[in-house]
Amino acid sequence: MVQSSVLMRAHGARPHGALVMPDIQPKPTKIVRFGQSSFSTFRVVEMDIVRPSPNSMQFLYGHGASAHGAPMAPGFRLETYDTLNFSDAGFSAADGTPYPPYVTSAFDLNRAMTLTADALGGALSAGAITLVNIGGGLNAMLAVNVNDHLPVRISAGQKLWDATRGIWRDPAYDSLIPVFAGLGKSWKPDRTSIQIDLLDATYWLTGAMPIGSYGGTGGLDGDSNVAGRSIPRLRGRAHNITPVLIDSINYVYHVSDGPGSILALYEGGFAGGIAYAGDVEDLYAVTPKPGTYVVQTDRGGTWFRLGTKPVYAITVDAEGKFRSGAAPANVLDILRQFLLEDMLLPTAYIDPAWEETSAMAPWPGGWFWDGSASVTGKNAVTALLSGLGITLIPTRTGTLLPIRLVAPSASSNIVAEITPDVIIALSGDDLDGSLDPPTWRWRIGFAHNFTVQAAGSSLHPQITAAQQSFVAQQDRAAIWYSAEVKSRWRVPNDPDTISTALTRQDDAALIAQRHGALWGTKRKIWAVSIPQIYAWQIDLGDVVAITAPAPGLEQRAVGVVVGEAVQASSQTVTLQILV
Repeated sequence: MVQSSVLMRAHGARPHGALVMPDIQPKPTKIVRFGQSSFSTFRVVEMDIVRPSPNSMQFLYGHGASAHGAPMAPGFRLETYDTLNFSDAGFSAADGTPYPPYVTSAFDLNRAMTLTADALGGALSAGAITLVNIGGGLNAMLAVNVNDHLPVRISAGQKLWDATRGIWRDPAYDSLIPVFAGLGKSWKPDRTSIQIDLLDATYWLTGAMPIGSYGGTGGLDGDSNVAGRSIPRLRGRAHNITPVLIDSINYVYHVSDGPGSILALYEGGFAGGIAYAGDVEDLYAVTPKPGTYVVQTDRGGTWFRLGTKPVYAITVDAEGKFRSGAAPANVLDILRQFLLEDMLLPTAYIDPAWEETSAMAPWPGGWFWDGSASVTGKNAVTALLSGLGITLIPTRTGTLLPIRLVAPSASSNIVAEITPDVIIALSGDDLDGSLDPPTWRWRIGFAHNFTVQAAGSSLHPQITAAQQSFVAQQDRAAIWYSAEVKSRWRVPNDPDTISTALTRQDDAALIAQRHGALWGTKRKIWAVSIPQIYAWQIDLGDVVAITAPAPGLEQRAVGVVVGEAVQASSQTVTLQILV
């Protein structure tokens, strides 16, 4: 037996218009049994489907309506689109739309932020919807509808008990809370049930980045040595990259598939041997003088041509734009444009809160893909967000949103209070071994070196000492360390240098300090189960206060929500809270 909601959002915790807690505010004498006497949580499922037309294509010819023999447009559509509505407890919208209770299992879902020392990526897995089909009542639907990779939306609401009439009252449709939005895979019928597997928004990141390849016909299409190889791609600024030699006779190199600029050109690590001789409209129109190079750059790509056969390996520092001409400087802004333009992610999948110029990560940088291997969207997300403490997560409304993990503190904006009267279960979870015991040193890389060159005959004899030191290692690093942590713990964690897409040392130093504040002390993860209708008001990255009869929680601890797990068979959600 528990009291009504004491889990309330703090004022200003969400923008105007965001979802708020349903009207079940606490009253001094009100006792609520979840799912029994006062309110009952239910879920609705909306599935977009395609219904192919039973008609076949035919051409109708009208005398005098058009040129003799020209086909006329058919008077019917080859397919129609519709939405199937279901629920797990029955629901009727105010406009009369029915949601019959065919859902026996809504879905399993696990979302989590990055909790490893390498700070790569996030974690998400989505389960399936199960519909009851006893007696074959849905067989006709299976026969005529196609649902493969079409939108699925799951929402939750509360039926309120009307004691006067002795019935459960359906809430308004607008009061339903989004729980999941994504795509459904094809029907998987069984003898008495139908299962639909779910895909979240990160499904769009599993495919390879669409990119052209060299035909090997010569000129800018490359010679036979690079035929079939993918074209390189540079977004933002990158250091000491190896451009692709696409014409070994005329010494033509390809830097990127979009416009860009060469900041420095090195031969064996030496920058003074080959001089810049200007930009040209056509690399093959004029042969550059010996000891010089010219650049051709436009929306079709960035190339340069040498006037002399090089003796040592050619590398460059360069800056690349997108093919559209967009040139975001900051890492997170580059990622956003990359998803839209290079991965062809529909704009609707970018969360409205992810602004074109984000204040979350005002750090310039970039990354280079040389075309030697295929690159998926997830690979690109990992490369650009590695080490930044930012996770790209799918939201409950089906969009992608970057979330930053920061150390929780009493001065943080507390989104919700979680107290014993809403906690169903409580247990401790283990942190990844790379974060427990605490970390005594963080080394965050910057100015990533894309071409490591060891000392020896491969380097130009005139290379400077500073450049020789730079090219010999993959990353320079900004460091945070704590002698206290090292002395207090017998074997504290000490992760390797983390490669990042950052350009500046000051930015890397700031991130190292944040990692130190977060992981340079003993942390604990608590798995807290609370009713679903309350959990839907809390999202990953939210800072909450938790009070519970457990070590460290007795006097109200402040933590950050780093994961959630939903089981179809349960009316609770288990939140992972880092304190």
